[in-house]
Amino acid sequence: CSEPIMADFYPWLVLFFLCFVTFGSYWVFDTPGAIQTQLTAWFGGPDHYTPLMNLSLYSVYSYPNIVLAFFGGFIIDKITGVRMGTLLFVGLVFLGQVTFSLGIQFGIYPLCIVGRIIFGLGGESLTVGQNAYVVRWFEGQTMAFAFGLVVAFSRIGSSVNFAITPIFAKIGVPFSVWFGTSMCLVSFLSAAYVGFLDWYGEARVLARQNKKKGIQNDDDEPEEEVELIHVLRFPLQAWLVFLICTFFYISVLTFYAVASGIMQKTGKKYSPEEASFFIFIPNFVAIFAAPIFGKVVDKLGRTLVFIMIACAMQIVAHVVFLLMSLDIIFVYPLFLMIWVGLGYSILAATIWSCLPFIIEEKMLGTGYGTMTSIQNLGMALAPQLIGALQTHFAGTSWEFSLPIIIFISCAGIALGFTWFLMVVDLRRNNGVLNAAGAAKQEWKEYLNGRNPEYNSYNISSLPGSESETKRLLD
Repeated sequence: CSEPIMADFYPWLVLFFLCFVTFGSYWVFDTPGAIQTQLTAWFGGPDHYTPLMNLSLYSVYSYPNIVLAFFGGFIIDKITGVRMGTLLFVGLVFLGQVTFSLGIQFGIYPLCIVGRIIFGLGGESLTVGQNAYVVRWFEGQTMAFAFGLVVAFSRIGSSVNFAITPIFAKIGVPFSVWFGTSMCLVSFLSAAYVGFLDWYGEARVLARQNKKKGIQNDDDEPEEEVELIHVLRFPLQAWLVFLICTFFYISVLTFYAVASGIMQKTGKKYSPEEASFFIFIPNFVAIFAAPIFGKVVDKLGRTLVFIMIACAMQIVAHVVFLLMSLDIIFVYPLFLMIWVGLGYSILAATIWSCLPFIIEEKMLGTGYGTMTSIQNLGMALAPQLIGALQTHFAGTSWEFSLPIIIFISCAGIALGFTWFLMVVDLRRNNGVLNAAGAAKQEWKEYLNGRNPEYNSYNISSLPGSESETKRLLD
């Protein structure tokens, strides 16, 4: 094909295979939540496999990533580069899932724990590598849409897991887990091919695109090396993004881990298969909604406004779940879970695309690693806290109402931090995070030293930025 056509098509070819890179890890991550009832029976009943043990399979995944995801981003920036780094991390995912599957096969819970730890060594850092690829190949006009597509495809893995794994568990619990392992192998092969595409396209596509935009790669100009101490240079906006992401994800992803029990033991008391189907719905909704919201944000801007809406939607959903658990009202879970899925889709399509407009490109891997590390701190502590509370209050109404109150609080905290981020962004950068995609791309070029004339540019004229933010805050 001609060079212009290749340059336009090639990033989307990279994205297609990039979507498969985290497909396997998302498939197997929620396996303990999808078949908790079946795992309890497989290990010999509730006396041998408690809710705390099930939630610990999530926590041991997250605890190492409090530190390792940060170093994973640094490794990508400083040592391996995005290609080898991504391949290393997806290899750890595959190895960890093989170990976990062996633990299930032979009924050895400690081996399952070891497998989830190894899985965790690669899982979150793999997402960092995937994000680095997206930022590398897409610009402000299409970045949120690209992130939305990546999230959507990852959610296919999660949603199909919730729908299919309980059915496979009827054939046999080990079979259902080993099938997830095969999906991790698909991800490994996809990562290898994405690395090849990136290597092939770097000189043939990216170089032409940079030349077309007038960006020169000056190899003679010394560039400051990335060091860990540079994390302290991250602006306040970056840390607020990290906190918003953490508290929001607790309100959604940790909820998935206990939602099956909530639906089976409170209100109408649905069967395990029905509960798994309801949990499948948010991820299924995200498959279609995340790219759509990404496209809308690229076009209209107002990223922080959409994030506030997403947080508010989670608060509403969990309040309704709380009232249902106390038998005060009844709403069919299908509609609630669609609502949860829409809110999650908005957040996922917006929050990850904020960072390239706050942190320089050379530090983005470390930035995404730090973001993922803080997220995993929350994702490690929250399941442990909730599991301990459920074990302590087992058999009472507090067993499920307390976790839901925690989810409401986390979504509320995320909402408050988003409002604060809007204020800080307005004061420091005239509201660039609320600008539309094309305008944000101009800011990104200036941030990375490729558009010096932007220094005199009146950022307040960016569509959807300062004037819109001031109106919202007023």
